[in-house]
Amino acid sequence: MTLLIGLMMSTALLASETGLQLIVQPPASYSSKDTIHIVGNFNDWQLDGDEAEQLQWVEGRLQADLNVEQGELFFTFVKNKSWRNMPASLDGRSLCTFHRSIADSTSQIQVSLPAWNTDSPIKERSSTVTGTVKYLRQIYNPQFERFDDIAVYLPQSYSPQSDKRYPVLYMLDGQNLFDTATSYSDEWQIDERLAKLESEQDLEMIVVAVPNSEQRWTEYNPWPFLNSEGKQVEGKGAATIAFIQHTLKPVIDSKFNTLQSQTGLAGSSLGGLMALYAGIEHGKVFSFVAAFSPALDIHNKDGENVLFAALKNKQLSASKIYFDMGWVEYGDYARVNQLAQLLETAYGKQQHKLKLVKDDLGRHCELDWSKRFPDAIEWLIASDSN
Repeated sequence: MTLLIGLMMSTALLASETGLQLIVQPPASYSSKDTIHIVGNFNDWQLDGDEAEQLQWVEGRLQADLNVEQGELFFTFVKNKSWRNMPASLDGRSLCTFHRSIADSTSQIQVSLPAWNTDSPIKERSSTVTGTVKYLRQIYNPQFERFDDIAVYLPQSYSPQSDKRYPVLYMLDGQNLFDTATSYSDEWQIDERLAKLESEQDLEMIVVAVPNSEQRWTEYNPWPFLNSEGKQVEGKGAATIAFIQHTLKPVIDSKFNTLQSQTGLAGSSLGGLMALYAGIEHGKVFSFVAAFSPALDIHNKDGENVLFAALKNKQLSASKIYFDMGWVEYGDYARVNQLAQLLETAYGKQQHKLKLVKDDLGRHCELDWSKRFPDAIEWLIASDSN
């Protein structure tokens, strides 16, 4: 395989077994009627059966005695055996999976849980935007018959009077990119990441944050798929791309100094699936795409992976494609390896346009996608790799 592969933070995830005491400070909303379970890579994320680990109330705190192995421990907590009840910050943002390195000397770890994501926020969010972010308010979205607020990051050197033009990256889940005040989980810190790229790598670009609605599952599924109830649903991902391509892009190109030959799309999870869809079906519009931890467990009524089915017998060459995956997300790299093989076949002699990064410590959250973002963008738009 000639596909370009990057391997981040390679490590033996678990080694020899050791005893570990877990001490947890529960949220203020904790009730003795609540059951709290810890799930992680040490028990295959199980809430039931012999592997399940329920925390016990001991002397004013929750605790559990775990048999874990040395190495990297990933875990989180579930209240009342409902995956809807997960840890959150005091201002209501979902928290990423916890990570601890376990060594011979580790006998106890302590964790504080601020709140659950089903609790009402008890703290106001403050804005964390840095640099220049312009807002285009109430842009009509005819594909979904609504109005969207669009945030646009501009490089430090940007001047409307200048002839200089910049690559443009459209990013999905736009609420989470620049500002903690608008994000529903951790923010990507794209504004901070780009400012650093500008100062250290002289790499500049415009980023357009495209928000989603409460119908994210259909908006970010480009093909018919089976929902959680096993019913086939018509994905509306094509309409999402149509909004970006035919409605939003003309507005951005008319208002800002864009380099239209370098237009990209990026997203994570279902947004990553959408980025790959854009590369597959709209490569002439999106010259580069970045799929961070793309969703690879979406199937159609025939039981086929929707993305894998779409790639069969395809011949591609237009878009540069960056895609990545964390080991923790699926417990292996089998799915992303299969994706790599399909893309390699589709690209043939153009495999230099593909880059896969495997992150052995990668979790399914904005904190880790943000860490991988600078290297992804540098590879995608650097002049020497086009």
